[in-house]
Amino acid sequence: MSPKRFWARLGADLKCPLRRGAWYRVTKLGPLKAILDVVGEPVDIPRPFLEIMSTPPRRWSVVPRPMNPARFPGVSQYAVCPNCRARAPLDEQPPALRCRRCNEVFEVAWGEPYFSGGETQDSGVDLE
Repeated sequence: MSPKRFWARLGADLKCPLRRGAWYRVTKLGPLKAILDVVGEPVDIPRPFLEIMSTPPRRWSVVPRPMNPARFPGVSQYAVCPNCRARAPLDEQPPALRCRRCNEVFEVAWGEPYFSGGETQDSGVDLE
C-alpha cells in the first residue's frame, strides 16, 4: 500500500512564500501544521490557514483581487494553473484555459469559492 499524498493551498491571507491559489505537495501533515514543498524547499504553514485535499488538483483556481494590483492593472481576478502554478488574468469567464507556460488545458473552477475570507477546509483528509 502506497502512502497517502496530499496537496494544499492558502485559504487565508498570510504573508508567506506561497502563491495565492497555487497548490503545493504536502510532504508532512500534522495536526497543527503542514510542511509543503515550495520549489524544492520545505515551508511550514499553520494548518488552519490551508485548504487541503487528497487528490491532485486538476482545475484552475480563481483568485479574487490581486495582492499586487500594479502587476495586473485592470484585473479584478486571475487564475492559477494547477499543474505549474502560472498565473493568467481573467477578463472573461471561460470554461477552460490553456496554460501559456506548460501548455496543458484544464477547466476553470468558477463554482469553487476561494479566498472569500471564510473558513478553510480539509477535503477528505484523514491523518490516520
